[in-house]
Amino acid sequence: MDTIKDSWEKLQGQRSAMLERSRDCAELTLPYVLPPEGYDGTGGLPTPYQSLGARGVNNLTSKMLLALFPTNTAFFRFSLNPELVKQLTEETGAESAQIKGALEDALRLRENQLLRRLETGNLRATLGSIFKHLIVAGNAMLYLPKKGLSRMYALDQYAVKRDPMGTVTKLVIKEKVHPSTLDEKVTLVCQVVTDGRDNTEMCEVYTCMMLTESGGYEWHQEINDIEVPGSKGSSPKGETPPYLPLRWQAVSGNDYGIGLVEEYLGDLRSLEGLMKSVIGFSAAAAKIVIMLHPNSSTDEDSLATAESGDIVEGTMQDIDVLQLDKYADFKVAKTVMDDLTMRLSHAFLLQSGTVRDAERVTAAEISAMAQELEDVLGGVYTVMSQELQLPLVKRLISSEKAAGKFPKLPKVKGEDSVDPVIVTGFDALGRGHELNKLRGFIQDLTGMIGEQALGLIDPSKIAKRLGHGHNIDVSDFLKSEDQMQQEQQAAQQQQMQQTLLEKGTAPAVSGMAQGMNQQQTQ
Repeated sequence: MDTIKDSWEKLQGQRSAMLERSRDCAELTLPYVLPPEGYDGTGGLPTPYQSLGARGVNNLTSKMLLALFPTNTAFFRFSLNPELVKQLTEETGAESAQIKGALEDALRLRENQLLRRLETGNLRATLGSIFKHLIVAGNAMLYLPKKGLSRMYALDQYAVKRDPMGTVTKLVIKEKVHPSTLDEKVTLVCQVVTDGRDNTEMCEVYTCMMLTESGGYEWHQEINDIEVPGSKGSSPKGETPPYLPLRWQAVSGNDYGIGLVEEYLGDLRSLEGLMKSVIGFSAAAAKIVIMLHPNSSTDEDSLATAESGDIVEGTMQDIDVLQLDKYADFKVAKTVMDDLTMRLSHAFLLQSGTVRDAERVTAAEISAMAQELEDVLGGVYTVMSQELQLPLVKRLISSEKAAGKFPKLPKVKGEDSVDPVIVTGFDALGRGHELNKLRGFIQDLTGMIGEQALGLIDPSKIAKRLGHGHNIDVSDFLKSEDQMQQEQQAAQQQQMQQTLLEKGTAPAVSGMAQGMNQQQTQ
């Protein structure tokens, strides 16, 4: 029977080409993401000549983190099964609207509970590191235990095998730990040598997770080809395991994903080469060399030691300054660099590098360009919602249930009565487009027809559409049709009373004025 170490050796060979290409991507952006093979943390890392790659990765990382996991805002919501409302209505005899409102309030509390778990731990920091690895290397793995802190694994620490549908069938992790961090029972069973060993020597720990025939996962660890006591675990079908191997862009039939940097690796290499040449040219051009003609009358020592404002005997015809007549060639390189910078800025959503250099750049143009850039990530959002966001929510729910902090919800006809639904990423892009269309329609309508156009629009329907676009439930604070009719009737009655009052008091006031005038005349 093969050990986990044997499986690691087999899968590592299949991953070598992908790992080498990912290291090339890291070398031009963030070298510490995937250091060169054999790097032990003591030597220096490669230093790129350009910083656009690093700036682009950091910028896109923050955008992805805020787009998929916005702070203090739920990136998911619980979708309520209508059958559950119907069932509870029949059992309790209460109104369906009242039951639905109570259930939605309870689910909103559960959403906030999971968000607190996300914000209070180190999960957000771990997600930031994961996005950097996904953008650069295209692959990263999130470890999310039910208890304790989350952790990220880089591509050189794990190997994965997937079926044609993209489901993980086998996952192997290799990590090195110091023997002093292991439990005493583990060191005895796994025959780990702790005495007489150099303090810097590490112990190799292998972890394997396998897909079972029932659709769940099982995992365990080995040290020295011996199973680690207490390392076995399992998750049934439908429950998210603690190990989540992630991809930036899924490739059909491939075990690993493709990162954004790899898609633009040619442009980054070209920019790196040109930047290196331009920096070398600039250094040579900045060097000042004064040449004296042979048999010149100007004294070389006096010229070399002269300070600013000193008078030196000599003639200008005896002196030449070394110049590089390469300005035209330098201008060509600068033009190509600007073009590469523009293309890469579009790829990494660097808006400062994509706005055209002109005197009049309208806000509408900038807004449209930003929306267009965000649309580029539509396919990425789809992968992230299915492989990261949704499994993450399910894992958090399992953790809270294991701790007894999350109630078990009833099932309806054998199915879950509540399902988490992702409301950020690609879904948010679609809502953003709808909002922009709605704003443009209202502006055009009022601009062409005038204020009378407002009488053609139902404000309540517009408010509901805006609430949907901003992902806000407006049913709690919008007035119902009955309330609006009652207020309208009350306003009409008040207006009628005011009119009658004015009509009734006007003759009386006029009579009093005539009587006072007659008295004054007499």
